[in-house]
Amino acid sequence: MKFIKRKLFLVSLLSIVLVACATSADITEENTVESESSETNEKTMESSIVADEITTIFYPEVTKLRVLTDEDEAWYDIIMPTLNAIDDHSGDRETVYEIAEEYGEDPEDLYENWLEIVNAKFNSHMGEYAILPMDFSQLESDIIDENIEGNRVTFLAGDSSFDEEELISYHSNEVEVDGEVHKVRFTIEFEDNYKIAEITSFRVDGEEIDL
Repeated sequence: MKFIKRKLFLVSLLSIVLVACATSADITEENTVESESSETNEKTMESSIVADEITTIFYPEVTKLRVLTDEDEAWYDIIMPTLNAIDDHSGDRETVYEIAEEYGEDPEDLYENWLEIVNAKFNSHMGEYAILPMDFSQLESDIIDENIEGNRVTFLAGDSSFDEEELISYHSNEVEVDGEVHKVRFTIEFEDNYKIAEITSFRVDGEEIDL
């Protein structure tokens, strides 16, 4: 009888130990999962290249285009073929200066007029006002600088398209952030003759970012 009682006691004690071990294992596993989840979240936050708050409104440099006259068109027909004949497309200022002297015009005045003529010819599709290519590139750079974070952010390549009717531009860029390449895509809607540029969508590596 004592043997049976002792056996039952040992079985009960063993059951308690097994339950305790199982409970301890569950707690340990739960803590491990929570720890790994916490570490993952921390790593995600640490590795995020997106600013905590996205800047959506920008004010790009806008140029009022010249209204071309018959004289402007005549100068275009004279100067552009000469420039196109230069293989490396260099020396625009010098070439215009030479043409000005040939026609008895002030070189600097003709060159300044020439820049306005070219801007109007190449950007008339935008309307009375336009964001010139250099200013458009600056706008893209400002958007990336404001919304992408890192110790070293380098623009690698980019492509864009423009909807003339809706006044919307679509941008796809590759940027290198601290040695890693990321794809940044965004959409811009323009208002008030391009003086206000608003980001309406922003994606990084395929992930839509809340604006």
